[in-house]
Amino acid sequence: MAELLRKTIDERTLYAVWKITESVEELRGAIILREAEETLYQSFVAESRKKQWLAYRLLIRTLLKPDDFPVEYDQSGKPFLAGSDYHISVTHTEDLAAVIISRHARVGIDIEKIKPRIEKVRDKFLSPEESAFVGKERELEQLTLTWCAKEALYKLYGKRDLDFRDHILVEIPPCAGMTFNAEIRYSGKLDKYLLFSEMIGSFILVYLLDTSI
Repeated sequence: MAELLRKTIDERTLYAVWKITESVEELRGAIILREAEETLYQSFVAESRKKQWLAYRLLIRTLLKPDDFPVEYDQSGKPFLAGSDYHISVTHTEDLAAVIISRHARVGIDIEKIKPRIEKVRDKFLSPEESAFVGKERELEQLTLTWCAKEALYKLYGKRDLDFRDHILVEIPPCAGMTFNAEIRYSGKLDKYLLFSEMIGSFILVYLLDTSI
């Protein structure tokens, strides 16, 4: 695996992006899985899914080395490191995997490649207010950026019934590489967040921290 980017956000938070260059066999041989992990791994059918799943686990262990905590999932499917005080969020797409880890904040991260097919689903995740801020010149970039933002917020919030279109509102910036605001309106509550974005080749990465824990 080749590390494309590593960024220290603060003294207790960092994220990294890796390019997956190995085969499934090479990745599997580089990691020792616990019994529960092995069972889950064997349930995957697609080779791409196996590669991505193994890759982000390897990345977590690389970032935490020499510490090693098992990745488990809560009732909402949100991953956490059992027996530790770390907060994590993971993402993968095609041949990239990314992880964000913090000791003092809840975190969310997502990475996606800019592709035309996102236009077909825009009405499923964009509110009418958001759609008005998407221009023609950078339409695909802004749509992908907004999707990444909502994915990252969804991962941080940890509620399965959180609806991208109805519950999450993003102040869409002109392009990726900027900070921007978003809010979640859910179950009578309003929570506001600051998000950060990066362009990595033809991919967009978005992450955020929530220190109110």
